[in-house]
Amino acid sequence: MMRVHEKNESALATEPDDFEGCENETIKGKVSMAQLANLKIIATQLNTCSEPGDLDLLIRHIVTGGQVVVESREKEYCRQFLLAISNLLPIGCIKLATYKEQYLPEYSSRFNLIGGPHNMDIPLEVSDVMVFRVSPRDVSIVDIEQMSLVNCVIEVRRRPENDGSNGPLPRIVNRYRDLLLDSDVTDTILETALRTTREGWMLKAKICYQMTKQLSHPQVFEHITGCGVEDQQVVSYWTAGLSNAYKLHVLTSIQQSQTSTAR
Repeated sequence: MMRVHEKNESALATEPDDFEGCENETIKGKVSMAQLANLKIIATQLNTCSEPGDLDLLIRHIVTGGQVVVESREKEYCRQFLLAISNLLPIGCIKLATYKEQYLPEYSSRFNLIGGPHNMDIPLEVSDVMVFRVSPRDVSIVDIEQMSLVNCVIEVRRRPENDGSNGPLPRIVNRYRDLLLDSDVTDTILETALRTTREGWMLKAKICYQMTKQLSHPQVFEHITGCGVEDQQVVSYWTAGLSNAYKLHVLTSIQQSQTSTAR
């Protein structure tokens, strides 16, 4: 399983890992090793050159549905950053615009991953946003093929108002952080580990969706193995990334079961 985002500047994916239901961009099953290398570069910089906890904050923000904005004078750096971190989400949860010239009000709900110019004007009332600035160390590099995040400085320009610092981290945050910072994890191993991690949490999301159609909300998470209070926001958000085909299948199965019971 590999994934890549190609063609136009925006994507709105509604299906998990089957690459269907996309708007304005083709999302195919291919992840380049460059994306994974960039993901590790982002993690390393945030872990060593930023404020303590910024890496955990970024991962938590992504997996719980928060918006990430990347500013840069070069569109290519925005693209590389956003495609790298998109590997932390199932396809159905990715609403991507690799570059927009300005931030419009509807973008706060339309996209969770968005790139823009160096000083993108994001309204203060948009509270659930984490903003990064990517600046090249060598401004003389103008060839897109030579542009790489390894030659950039990554700064956190704005943090979300609710940073989750008062409670325990979701388990998937710890899992992702450990993978990204482990020097023994090669890009090939990382691709497999990220995929299996996503699949495991999508399974929790599927169970969550099934239970919400049959039980009251307080009872739902009692039926999901390995899902503590700190994990519930992740599972709820990933449920939104389930395919329409899967949701229809669940509803049909429940209706058929109810019909058989009534008889």
